[in-house]
Amino acid sequence: MIQQIVLALLVLGLGGSAWARSEFRLGGTDGNAWQGLLSDQQAVYVVVDEAGEVSSVLPVTISTEEAGIDTMIDYANNGIRPVWIDPTVNLSRTLAERDGHLNSSVSEWYAREATKALQVMIDGDAETALLRRVEFSPRLQGINIGYVKNLIINLGAELPINRIRFYPRPGFEENYLQWYEIGVADNTSPFVDKAGDRSPGKRWYRDIQRTLTAANDPGFDILERNTENLNVDVDLRFPTRDLHWVAIRPVNAERDWELAELEIYGEGFVTRTSYTSPILDFGKPVSWSKIRWAGEKPEGTEVFLRTRTGNSPQPNFFWRVGSTGDFEQVTKDEYDGAYAAGLFSQVRLVYDRENWSTWSPPYDFTAGLRDLSQAGQAWTDGVALQSPSPTRYMQLQIIFRGNRDVAPRIDNLAFLFAEEPAAQEVFGEIWPLETESFEPHTFTYVVRPLLQAGDKGFDRLEIFTQSRVQSVQSVLVDGVDMMDRFPPEVQDDRIVLAFDSMEAPRDNEKRIEVVFDTKVLRFGTEFTGWVYDSGEPALKQQIKPGNATFRFGGDVLAVRTPLGGDLISNVQLSSPVFSPNGDGINDRLEILYDVRNVGDLTQVAVNVFDLSGRLVRRVDETTTLSGSFELSWDGRDDQGGMVSPGIYMYQVELNTDGGSKVTVGVISVAY
Repeated sequence: MIQQIVLALLVLGLGGSAWARSEFRLGGTDGNAWQGLLSDQQAVYVVVDEAGEVSSVLPVTISTEEAGIDTMIDYANNGIRPVWIDPTVNLSRTLAERDGHLNSSVSEWYAREATKALQVMIDGDAETALLRRVEFSPRLQGINIGYVKNLIINLGAELPINRIRFYPRPGFEENYLQWYEIGVADNTSPFVDKAGDRSPGKRWYRDIQRTLTAANDPGFDILERNTENLNVDVDLRFPTRDLHWVAIRPVNAERDWELAELEIYGEGFVTRTSYTSPILDFGKPVSWSKIRWAGEKPEGTEVFLRTRTGNSPQPNFFWRVGSTGDFEQVTKDEYDGAYAAGLFSQVRLVYDRENWSTWSPPYDFTAGLRDLSQAGQAWTDGVALQSPSPTRYMQLQIIFRGNRDVAPRIDNLAFLFAEEPAAQEVFGEIWPLETESFEPHTFTYVVRPLLQAGDKGFDRLEIFTQSRVQSVQSVLVDGVDMMDRFPPEVQDDRIVLAFDSMEAPRDNEKRIEVVFDTKVLRFGTEFTGWVYDSGEPALKQQIKPGNATFRFGGDVLAVRTPLGGDLISNVQLSSPVFSPNGDGINDRLEILYDVRNVGDLTQVAVNVFDLSGRLVRRVDETTTLSGSFELSWDGRDDQGGMVSPGIYMYQVELNTDGGSKVTVGVISVAY
């Protein structure tokens, strides 16, 4: 795929571009291959001109320091989505595709030989079987001296499973398994994927004791235990469950038994999958601006996209206890060797926070969708990339969560960036660093750019405030107020400040100081900022927390708030009574509320009910972070008709990992 893209672009006779908008594209008809990115050594990015035409194509090196990973991803049409499990496919026959196995709960050192003997159960040939002789009755002996191990299928991934089947060879029906136990486990189980693997809190399958009352491995959930089986062909069907392991255990067998085939079936989309790109090396620091995608997120599913950026090939440092007994920095191979040997207390992995950002918060899926009604080259769609720049390295992760009936997907994705930054670096900090309440406070935001020859410069500063700013008191550039000449633009969740273009070397280290009033509704809220040239508003450079002024000692952009309290607060109605009769007076009801201390995208719904509890109108349903919100209801129901006069109830509901948080109140409608 990469070679085809490069060849096609080079045929165009491409030269340089003064417009200098660069794009890294994944998926679709003109992007790097999602799957190829995990195995190739090189990708490409393109530079486009003002008309949106590709003017040059340049290489992106795929770093070997941290490989990409996918878990049950379908790459059809050069997009990505969770894999669909076909109910007609015996998943036991496809273990190798997922790096799974059939094994038994014998000692891991004997597992290799044991595995060979078990493979006849998944070879698709009903004429071959695993046959176990029972020479002595466990009941009479008081102990089981026959084969009592689990026969365990590691599916290689967590899949939606609803059917388990096993049976003897044709003509040997008397050898059917009379007494058995079926155990299952999902990804939360304590098992390693392969014999000999080492992982904290994980282990190989435990042996089962020979006593007649022996318990199964506690890592398995017992799906069925049958000591009265009369079915030669055991075909167990059950409500679909997400499973990674299936274990069949003979229970105190009194006679010979065999299994010709052990079959596993499922149906539906895999509900938990992910795609993590390798680290992408762009050869030099670039200024990350925006990200956008095309795809679909059906109701009941989730897509979490996040990024991280850095200026070193490897985001981790590796340490191991040396000959002196102290930790010493070692290579990744030395670390991996000690880890594989189970020496967990002697190794340490430390994230390189100096050269790498942490993973960004998840991007809002709807906000980042490609707007096909707008020209692609304008990049009026998409969202600001939340990872810092300029940086040389980039990594992307996409996590799918959902439902077995429908699946989210990403068809294609693109990063917009500039090869020449607005400034070498732009530092920012905010003051004060802490508030005592959730009421509006006055904040001072200071920015200090490091400008060198060749930098583009900038004349705009954008500050993400989450809540709407109450007022902007001043905008100072090197002590000179700009507000009379450049009135600030106040949006619902940010402010945009304008000033004369700051260019190198004239404006190097000139301070920009903004004073504004706003609420902070979440502990640790970060006032992310960007600078850019108004002539190219799509190309934004993120501000780094750092020493922007000696007046303040925080060097951060985050503000602390009081902990605790209600997640939904300050709910207000524009009027206790409204009359949606079309006379232009009090025709609409404004519903205002704050969401506090929510750091991840969370679903919030505002609904209106009548006094019988019947849903009248779903006013709004969205995903959000902390912030202040204002909605409007026109007095109509979900069918578009006017509601009758009377008393109604409003409900603001926030769904979090800790459960549902609800606030209710009364609305009066009068005509």
